[in-house]
Amino acid sequence: MKINLNFALIIFISFGMLSCKEPAAGSQPEQIAELGEKQDVVRVVDSEEFSSRINAVGDVQLIDVRTPEEVAEGTIAGAINFDFRADDFTEKLKVLDKDKAVYVFCRSGGRSANAAAIMKELGFSEIYDLEGGITAWKADGKETVK
Repeated sequence: MKINLNFALIIFISFGMLSCKEPAAGSQPEQIAELGEKQDVVRVVDSEEFSSRINAVGDVQLIDVRTPEEVAEGTIAGAINFDFRADDFTEKLKVLDKDKAVYVFCRSGGRSANAAAIMKELGFSEIYDLEGGITAWKADGKETVK
């Protein structure tokens, strides 16, 4: 009986050791890394970084997600208005290049965060969300146009 108990213990330990080996290539660690990359698609940046990025790019995809009435009060030069609250908001996003950076803002950051989440779901690869929206942009002395 003692031999059978020792044999069972050896089998149990062997299976335990086998289950602790490194996972096969293409399994969980890569999936976790891929998930981490997808989570980094949206970056919330302050007005200084937002400004320097849109000025460095040239042909920028700059999206103001406020209502047309809000945009009429002033926006960032070069911005296109895609009203987040409009029924066709998601449809309008289809004209953008998903492989190019998209810069998005609203009044204070709430709608642009929601818009960025939708863009991420649609497969956009790089999204910059203006922290604090145009309110922070103006408070930091940045220029707007009507």
